[in-house]
Amino acid sequence: MANVIRFGERDLRVAAAYASDFESLDDFWFEGTPDVTVEAGSLVVRTTLTRDDRYHFISSVFCQTPFKGNLLVEFDARSIHPDSHRNFNFFMHTALRDGRDLYATRGERTGDYPEYHAMDNYLFTFLPGAVAGEEPPREYSRWRFRRNPGFRLMKEVYSTPIEQQRWYHFQYLVQDGVVACSVDRNPLETYGWRDPEPLPGGYLGFRTFCSHMEYRGLRVWQVCGEAKVMT
Repeated sequence: MANVIRFGERDLRVAAAYASDFESLDDFWFEGTPDVTVEAGSLVVRTTLTRDDRYHFISSVFCQTPFKGNLLVEFDARSIHPDSHRNFNFFMHTALRDGRDLYATRGERTGDYPEYHAMDNYLFTFLPGAVAGEEPPREYSRWRFRRNPGFRLMKEVYSTPIEQQRWYHFQYLVQDGVVACSVDRNPLETYGWRDPEPLPGGYLGFRTFCSHMEYRGLRVWQVCGEAKVMT
């Protein structure tokens, strides 16, 4: 059954593909810190807040279900520690270049960031940042869109600062080469770029660095098309 979901200034026709309210970790696996739990309907990830030599300062948590084609992914997330780096990252269409399965090879990885740069994936990063050379210096949030392999920066934008303990609603869209995100369903905080060689599909996953994070209400939708804008 098709639904209509608002994304930026567009209404998308979508069909439900997957949902998790994080009652357990049965549908997920993690690489990096072992401190990954489910608590009262939330996925909670606590990395060390400084670098260590055991890769416990990073975490990638992947859903075990792979997805293909045009997708819209939604969830809420927040930073839950006063010293957290507030590092919200997200992978879509993640797959190994040699054809092996990402889940089947999970034991071969430490969670170190460069391991994912050699794969196919779209990587969205959302974290505090500052504009170089701006006086007086101010804190912003910074979006970076990357395409792997190669850790290629495709787009960078700055927005309002990220608050601790505040829930944000994230939407991530991959549709016919459009790779985009939206925060709190705000058209003014909806950003994207176009990939001339779209990735076909793969796994999706949460990623963070030196942060304590909480996630809830994961929803994955297959995009059927664009609906008429509602007034």
